[in-house]
Amino acid sequence: MTMFLVQGVWAMPRFDADVSVDVTAKTVNEAKQKAISKAMREGLSEIVSSISTEASVKELNKLNDNQLEHFITGVMVLMEKTSDVRYIADLKISVDEKLLKSYMAENNMPIILRAEQQVSVLPVLEKEDGTLYIWEEENFWRQAFLEKRTLHRGNMNIKVMEKNLGNIAMIKANRIFDLADGELSELLSFNHAEVLYVVKYAEKEGKVFIKEYPSGKIQETNIIADRSGETADNTLALFKSGQRAAVEDTPANIMPERVEVVYSYTRLAEWIALKKLLEDNPQAQDIKLISMANGKVHFNFQYSGVIERLQGMLETNGYKMRQEGEYYVIY
Repeated sequence: MTMFLVQGVWAMPRFDADVSVDVTAKTVNEAKQKAISKAMREGLSEIVSSISTEASVKELNKLNDNQLEHFITGVMVLMEKTSDVRYIADLKISVDEKLLKSYMAENNMPIILRAEQQVSVLPVLEKEDGTLYIWEEENFWRQAFLEKRTLHRGNMNIKVMEKNLGNIAMIKANRIFDLADGELSELLSFNHAEVLYVVKYAEKEGKVFIKEYPSGKIQETNIIADRSGETADNTLALFKSGQRAAVEDTPANIMPERVEVVYSYTRLAEWIALKKLLEDNPQAQDIKLISMANGKVHFNFQYSGVIERLQGMLETNGYKMRQEGEYYVIY
């Protein structure tokens, strides 16, 4: 069967996201309320970006906070600090998978299974005199990222590059923004990564600059740098997976594929209802019965588009569809 797929490890869909917030308001209660609303929106956006397109994320973000809350099943506090007017926290946002998939299906938002991409980030601090710090204790910018632990954003698994003898030997501060192909390949291989982001905090300009390898693209961001963890979060939000872009650029109208399916039923009416549901769905075409006996039907059909979208439609109507070897089971 055909899916939107690039080489790599399958990223199983995750319906929770870790979000860091740092909000100041007139009172700590107001700051906390704003922070939680912000975290729910960011968490939902991250989850949707991992299973759909940027267009889907933009559409969902048109909803107001009250509408977005319907998708949220839990907000778990992983860490929090407060003052009279400030609320800082790491929160785990959990989303109702079935409700989200149903909403996406109703609004023609594709569900895409992607390969997970391993991303390495190297935080560099540029002092006002132009000195570059990477591994030194003075590099508070690196510490801001280290405090985020292992990160997942969309289909990206992001890790801060480790301070070890290998990386120290390979990385020279005056070369980090101009790596040759051989240097880059060795560095990525050593860190088990496919993409490297060098993120420079420039004290003189008060901005963050991002260089992505292997594309070589440079972003001069509009982020105003400060020493808070929020600057690191805003920087991470700008990371764009090359695999994600490749997925989104793939035409949706792919060649139809044929899939084998087994469905068990207790009453014939159940099979008739499922067959009608599939016949009414434009993704499922040319349904052919192979065999039918002892409460079990074996059939196949031709489908077009992304099969995860078809699975989402079935879930919306109370069915599950999973792959078992070379065929699918609907139950």
